[in-house]
Amino acid sequence: MTQPTQTIQAIAVSPGIAIGRVLRLRSHSHLLEPEPHKLEPGEVESELNRFHAAQELTRKQLTELRERLRARLNSQDADIFEAHLLLVDDKMFVGAVEKGIREDLYTADYALYQAAEHFAAVFNGMEDEYLRERGSDIRDVAARIMDNLSEAHNHEIGLDDRRIIVGSSLSPSETAQLDQSKVLGFAVETGSATCHTAILARSMKLPAVVGIPPELPESLSAADKLILDGYTGKIIINPDARTEEAYRLKAEAAGALYNKLEQEKALRPETTDGFMIQLAANLDTPEKIDEVRQSGACGIGLFRTEYLFMNRLKVPDEEEQLDVYKNLLVASGEHPVIVRTLDVGGDKLNSNLYRAAEQNPFLGLRGIRLGLHERRDLLETQLRALLRAGIYGNLRVMLPMVSSVQEVQDVREILDQLTAQLDREGKEHVSRLSLGVMIETPAAALLADRFAPLVDFFSIGTNDLVQYTMAIDRSNERVAYLYRPTHPAILELIRRTVEAARQNNIWVSVCGQVAAEVRVVPLLVGLGVHELSMPPASIPMVRRAIRSMSMHEAEKTAQEALRCSNSSDALALSEALVRRCAPEILNI
Repeated sequence: MTQPTQTIQAIAVSPGIAIGRVLRLRSHSHLLEPEPHKLEPGEVESELNRFHAAQELTRKQLTELRERLRARLNSQDADIFEAHLLLVDDKMFVGAVEKGIREDLYTADYALYQAAEHFAAVFNGMEDEYLRERGSDIRDVAARIMDNLSEAHNHEIGLDDRRIIVGSSLSPSETAQLDQSKVLGFAVETGSATCHTAILARSMKLPAVVGIPPELPESLSAADKLILDGYTGKIIINPDARTEEAYRLKAEAAGALYNKLEQEKALRPETTDGFMIQLAANLDTPEKIDEVRQSGACGIGLFRTEYLFMNRLKVPDEEEQLDVYKNLLVASGEHPVIVRTLDVGGDKLNSNLYRAAEQNPFLGLRGIRLGLHERRDLLETQLRALLRAGIYGNLRVMLPMVSSVQEVQDVREILDQLTAQLDREGKEHVSRLSLGVMIETPAAALLADRFAPLVDFFSIGTNDLVQYTMAIDRSNERVAYLYRPTHPAILELIRRTVEAARQNNIWVSVCGQVAAEVRVVPLLVGLGVHELSMPPASIPMVRRAIRSMSMHEAEKTAQEALRCSNSSDALALSEALVRRCAPEILNI
C-alpha cells in the first residue's frame, strides 16, 4: 500500500532532481554492539590473529574499491578511501582494539566495537562539522572489519531497476559500490554536506539529501514514488501528475542554468555598477585544490589545518607542515591562501589531539586560547612552518576564536621571537606574515575598532558568530529556530566590523555558511564585505547573484534590513532583491 501524498523537508547535499520508485536500504555499515564475551588467557593470541586477518582483508577490499572508483570518477574523490586505509592501520585505533583483546580479554568483535565507538564519539563531539563527520568514517571502517571477522563479505547493494535509495545511513563504501546506472539518488537520515558520502554523491552526479525523519524509511515501500529535490532538500512522496510534470520541467531548467553558470566562471564577480566582490573557496584538504581551480575562485579564503592533527599517533612536526603549506601555495600560484591556525580544543589533550569531554566545549579551551595557554608548542611549530612557507606564495594567516586584543599582541610577540630564531638558524622565511583574526565572537565584533590597527584583515565566521550572539547550540534542534544569520543583531555586528575595517584600511571576508546563501548575498555585499569564501560548488551561483545586482541596490537593502525587528523581515528584503535581479537562481 502506498503512502498518501506529503512533502518532507530535508537538507540538500548534492544537486539535481530525481523522480522514481523507492529502494529501502538497511545499511550494512551500521555498527551493532556485539555480546561482550570474555576470553580465556590462552585464547588471546588466536583472537589477535583473527583480528589481524580481518584487518588485512579489509585493507585489500578498500584498496580494490579505491581503484575501481578511480576508474569511474574523479581520482581525488576516490582518495576518500586513502583516509579509510589509514584508519585500518591507525596505531591508536588498532592499539585500542589490541588492548581490549590482550588486557581486557574481550573478543575481537567487542574490542573493535568499543574502540570504534570511543574514537567516533570523540570526533562527534567536535565543533567543526568537517571533523564531526570523520566519526562516520571510523564506524564505516569498523563495520567492514566487523563483517570480515564474521566472514559476512557481501557488501554489494542489489538493484533490479532504477531507484531512489532511502535509509537511515549510507556509508562511503556502500555509496561507491552502487551501480550508478540504476541509482536515481538517495535520501538518508544521517550525514551532512561535508560527509564523504555527500562528496561521492556530488562526484557521481546523484541528487542527495540528508536529515530525513528516522521513521520515514520504514514507512515507505517499493511501490512508493518520490520526487527528490537535491537543490532545496524537499522530498515529495507520491506526487500528483501536475507536481511531477512541474519538477520534470524544473530539472530541465536547472540543468540548462548550471551549464550557463559553468560558462561564466571566467567572468568577474562584480556588481552592475562596477564593484568587485572577491569569491574565494573554503578548503579542508589540499587534495581538493583542483575543485578550487575549476570553480574560478580567486584563491583560498579558508584552509582548515585540523586534518593534519587528527587520527595519528604524533602531531605533525614543522617539516611535515611546511611541506603541506608549501605545496598548497605553489599549486595556488599568485592567488592568496588564508590558513587558519589549529582550531580544536578541550581541557585534556593527548599527543594526537583527541579531545576529552568538556562540560561546555563550545565555551572551552579552543582555537587561539588552546595555543596560547595550554599547547603553545603546537602554535609555535605551526607558526614557524607558516613563516617558512610564506616565501612560496601569497600566504595569509588567521587566528580563530579571538576575543581579546591581548591575544593578538601575544601572537605578534611570538612571531617576533620565531622570526629571530629562524634568522639565527639561517632558515629562509618571510619577514612578516599577513595576519588576520576571525570575528566569530560578539567580543571580537564589538572591539573590531581595537583589533583593526593590529591586523591586516578580518574574516567573519558567521557560523560561530550567530551561535555565540544568540546563545544557542546550533546542533540542538530544539533551539534551531533561533539560528538566523539575518537576525538584526548579527547584521549590526557585521556592519560594525566592516566599518572598523574601513576606518583602518583593511579588508573583510565572510567564510561562514551564509557566504554561500544566495538569498543573503545582497546583505553581505551591501554591508561592504570585500570577499565571500565558500565551498567551490557554490561559487557559480553566488557569482551570478552578484553580477545581477547593483551596489546601490544592495546598500539600500542592507540599510533597510538593519532597521528590521526580526530575521525573517531582513531575509525577505534580501530575497526580494535577488528575485528581482536573478529570479532564475531562486527558482531552482
